[in-house]
Amino acid sequence: MGHKVWKLLVLLVVAVLVAACAPATPTPAPQATQPAAGQVCTVGFINHLTGDAAAYGQSMKKGVELALDKINANGEKIRVIFEDDRLSAADAQTAFLKLVDSDKVPVILGSGSSTVTLSLCPKAEERKVVLISSISTAPALKQCGDYVFSAMASDDAQGPEWAKVAEYLKADEVAVMYLNNDYGIGVKDAFLASYKGKVLIAQPFELGAKDFRTEILKVKATNPKVVFIVDHVAEGSIVIKQAAELGMNVQWVTDVSMVAKEVIDLAGAAAEGIMGLRAGSTQTPEYKEFEAAFQKKFNEPPTIWADFSYDTMMLVAMAIDKYGCNSEGIQKGLMEVSQSYVGPSGPKAFNEYGISQGVYEWMVVKDGKWVLYEKK
Repeated sequence: MGHKVWKLLVLLVVAVLVAACAPATPTPAPQATQPAAGQVCTVGFINHLTGDAAAYGQSMKKGVELALDKINANGEKIRVIFEDDRLSAADAQTAFLKLVDSDKVPVILGSGSSTVTLSLCPKAEERKVVLISSISTAPALKQCGDYVFSAMASDDAQGPEWAKVAEYLKADEVAVMYLNNDYGIGVKDAFLASYKGKVLIAQPFELGAKDFRTEILKVKATNPKVVFIVDHVAEGSIVIKQAAELGMNVQWVTDVSMVAKEVIDLAGAAAEGIMGLRAGSTQTPEYKEFEAAFQKKFNEPPTIWADFSYDTMMLVAMAIDKYGCNSEGIQKGLMEVSQSYVGPSGPKAFNEYGISQGVYEWMVVKDGKWVLYEKK
């Protein structure tokens, strides 16, 4: 064999060896796809199903269950694993890890508490799991990142709405009582930034307490005619009732957390005449349809924030249907499908922070029921 032939053979062998040893061309990341036929996507849910705040968690659970009836009407597409956070950040962390590591969920609905949701959002970002709350509203949620959403408007919107109520009532001076947590502080701060009158006192009180007479007497000493209170059902009902027992005759204005039948049940006659904000609108066709379906399924009128959890579940289902049962697809899909979605709790278009905008109704307790407040 000639010299040139040997040289060509050597070059060929070297070329083959180099090609074999060269790094492979990177494989593109798989694109989100539609779920395969018959595939059931598992979704997580973390909320307060027991304890003092169970009225919220159980109500939102019902909203999710009603949405699932519609989503799975023609065969099961989505199933939800319900976990209890007991209004505790530690319990919520345990539930989050269980849902992500054991159940492999790409998205979690929860929690109702801003404080609990804020405790989960760093882990959601780290693990790239979508966390969408139906009602968490703390302004700090804007800093959580791309995988965290809220289907209710921020406290930045609720505070100015309270200021509109104060203006309507011609309240040149008011007192404020607020729950000493992320939610309470957020609403209080947003209100104080918008209100143009005099704040006689801004009195905090603690989550889980049962006796608020000391705080009430401090507020009463300022002789207010109007008191704005941001609270949860359990504590707020006690405040209203104990204030009446102490002879405090004022116009109460509550936040969205207290426009619930449980306040009337717990505070009794002391609840009559109190005003409050309700997030969303009960006057739309979407709400009327939801109301009828809820009444039929649960044999009771819609409970607090069930409409928001219904919309949250529907948005997640639409995102899954569009981009598949994976966190990247759901994250992308939520931003897209929300822009045109209008449900029983109103339009849900997420802004650049993943937070929905919203509207409010003014409500009042009249003859033992929450009804629309009639402006004169």
